[in-house]
Amino acid sequence: MTGEENPGVNHIAFQVPDVAAAHRELQAQGLNLPGAPHLVASTGRTNVNFRDPDGWRLQLVDARRQAPDPKATH
Repeated sequence: MTGEENPGVNHIAFQVPDVAAAHRELQAQGLNLPGAPHLVASTGRTNVNFRDPDGWRLQLVDARRQAPDPKATH
């Protein structure tokens, strides 16, 4: 364990209709989301990761999914 993880939980994911729109809305409300939404080719999902004020890893996942790329790695 590296000390950055919470024991027993890697992250909590929330499915949203449009991850890019949710990302923009949260930033407009003052949340600091350091990353931008990105496609994870190996899963076909677009997501964005961030941490809450207590350090918990959170993820927004787009409800729309592309076909995963079987040649891609995480």
